Amino acid sequence: MLVLAHSEKQETAPTWKRTYGHHPIMGFVDHGHGGSGEPVAALLRPGNAGSNTAADHITATNLAPGLDQVPLRSGL
Repeated sequence: MLVLAHSEKQETAPTWKRTYGHHPIMGFVDHGHGGSGEPVAALLRPGNAGSNTAADHITATNLAPGLDQVPLRSGL
């Protein structure tokens, strides 16, 4: 997903579609089969950011408040 900007603004960059914008990364917590998911983190990255950048995934994970309190499930 790209979020387009009309001009070169703060932290935007040229995208592969020859526009300027952001390439956000977001994190959600799923609440099981009946849950709709809850947004817990969002990171607004430059438009030319890679889609699988490990450093950005780690940064977004660290932004999520209370993520260390989510119980881990075993046996998946």
